Amino acid sequence: MSRPTPPKRGYHYGDLRPELIRESRALLAESGVTGFSVAKVAARVGVSSAAPYRHFPDREALLAACAAAIISDITDVLVKAAERAGSDPVDRLAATAGAYTRFVLEHRAGLDLVYSYDFAEPHRPTVQEQSRHLTAALMRLAADVLPADTSWADTADFVYVHLSTTHGYATLLFKGTRPPQGIDDHAVRAVTAARDHITGHLLRLRNAR
Repeated sequence: MSRPTPPKRGYHYGDLRPELIRESRALLAESGVTGFSVAKVAARVGVSSAAPYRHFPDREALLAACAAAIISDITDVLVKAAERAGSDPVDRLAATAGAYTRFVLEHRAGLDLVYSYDFAEPHRPTVQEQSRHLTAALMRLAADVLPADTSWADTADFVYVHLSTTHGYATLLFKGTRPPQGIDDHAVRAVTAARDHITGHLLRLRNAR
């Protein structure tokens, strides 16, 4: 009697959940949300089509876990980039633009899922929690750059422009199935553009006083 085909990866019981998230992110990078299915993820992992539902009640629950993981990874990458940039507040915030661009180009992060997918309850809070961590990290960095009397709303607007500009640059480069050549150069350009935005904003604030 033939034996059943073993799973593609050697995970142990209890490790299937993170494995499903990893393979889901890989599939999202290749096919986007429209090409995503739980059955495809199960096949990539090497388990039955029913196995993922022991960990995720439905397709959207798995997508929400992926979005949360992607945002968490982006937050970690940006925080570490700021730490490596040294003590200058402008350098620290500008470094996050390069790190964000590099992450997008290297990992093809499933941005359509993170920014465009409308999660319904009860899955929306899973994504929103990680989004708050990302925003909070950038707000702290921006607060170190801006004048001490800058309001929370003005700081949030400043962060929005910073992240939107960086996101726009990275996604314009985001074509085909492989990352573009010269990722290092693109990351440097993103840092330069971010620094220009930061210093220009500070100059306008000084001139307005």
